[in-house]
Amino acid sequence: MKPPRYIAASTVAEASTILTAEEGAHVLAGGTDLVVRMRDGLVRPAALVDIERIPDLAAIDSVDGHLRIGATATIAALLESPLVRRLAPLLAEAGAQMGAVQLRNLATVGGNLASAVPSADLAPPLIALGAVARIAAVGRERTLPVEEFFVGPHRSALRRGEVLTAVGVPPPERGSGAAFVKFGRRSAQVLAVVNAAAWVRLQQGVVEEVRIALGAVAPTPLRARTAEELLRGEPPDPRRLEEAAAAAAGETKPISDMRASADFRRHLSRVLVRRALEQAVQRARSRGWDRVL
Repeated sequence: MKPPRYIAASTVAEASTILTAEEGAHVLAGGTDLVVRMRDGLVRPAALVDIERIPDLAAIDSVDGHLRIGATATIAALLESPLVRRLAPLLAEAGAQMGAVQLRNLATVGGNLASAVPSADLAPPLIALGAVARIAAVGRERTLPVEEFFVGPHRSALRRGEVLTAVGVPPPERGSGAAFVKFGRRSAQVLAVVNAAAWVRLQQGVVEEVRIALGAVAPTPLRARTAEELLRGEPPDPRRLEEAAAAAAGETKPISDMRASADFRRHLSRVLVRRALEQAVQRARSRGWDRVL
């Protein structure tokens, strides 16, 4: 089999031009998912367009309180960033449960999303936080809510020639709290059997706004909107949280595979959503964004 052609792009426009012109060209960043899929014969790129040398794509910065995380920022950089810990500690909480140290030094934030695997650990927390994906191509840019970025297993909303350049996270809100929980077979450092994130904003003791997201329980990471509706305008007491967790489990569409049965994934969804909601509510009550980690 002919090996793919390797091209190191120096700008997003150059990468976009190559991806547009070369049918079967794939973006390469950390390569932790793509290389495994190539080894297993699941994907055979005609060309690999390396975007890791493009300036600014690895940057983590903020504008007007909004956090911007470049697509080639590694999971290790996410964990080490004071900005992430201050503005979106939920992402550091999720990153700390992603793989071993060696993998965190290679895997990128953009790669975790662009691979579009249903179990992507950063997807539920980014959806729960209301993050957007920043996408660019030659002569155009657009943003897309992260929850709309996933189209199917290993299929994202990226069009031909487009590059995911960053994710943007809104600033934390007063009275809000968030949590991420994950279940893996051997430890937290494996692919998730189920993962879940919850974000809540409380006002005078009731849930004013809430977002609940799950991974590995449907063809794409999903948002549990029925469960959210059960909580809005209600006090987050144990009965309400349990009702919402049960509703979230009912919104899942899991499959059975070598890691877990569909029934077990539904059970885990209920347990993990309940746990994530409890932690998020507790943090919202303490306004403890600085106490998450």
